[in-house]
Amino acid sequence: MSNGAVTGRRDRVGVAVALTMVLSQAACSTTYQPQPTGRVGVVIHRAAPMYVKDGREVPIGPLGGDLASLMADTPAAAMHARKSHTQLAIGVPTYLTGVAGVIVGIAVLSGPVGWVVIGIGALAAGTGLGFMGSGVTHAVDAVNIHNDGPRQPSSATALIPPARPGAH
Repeated sequence: MSNGAVTGRRDRVGVAVALTMVLSQAACSTTYQPQPTGRVGVVIHRAAPMYVKDGREVPIGPLGGDLASLMADTPAAAMHARKSHTQLAIGVPTYLTGVAGVIVGIAVLSGPVGWVVIGIGALAAGTGLGFMGSGVTHAVDAVNIHNDGPRQPSSATALIPPARPGAH
């Protein structure tokens, strides 16, 4: 096989991989939009998860987004949302730093120093994962507390009459 044939095949494979990645990113979206009920939901728009409440979308991102602003009318939920953001703000960088330490310890360092760096990196990564897990748990608690709590009906739900007993 000639060198030109291998290069041409490699180019076609590269284009196919790039096209697949672009199409998969375009496919990561939903068309569902929750009704404006005052409840908080999660939707995916343009391959990014978003919190949505009464049509207002807040990107979630690696640090949990501005969930506390959506929970402002429910103090207990807002407390969990703030705790979630704080724990994610500590956990994500700690985890990434720990993983970087493990990689440096394995790839660059050797001997006892490498093992110490690997150990410290693994400890930091584990600590970061713990903070991240707790942060996600607090975010879920915040949404559940908010959605289960009493609230004023939004303007959209105020127009809908209550269902009659026995009507389905």
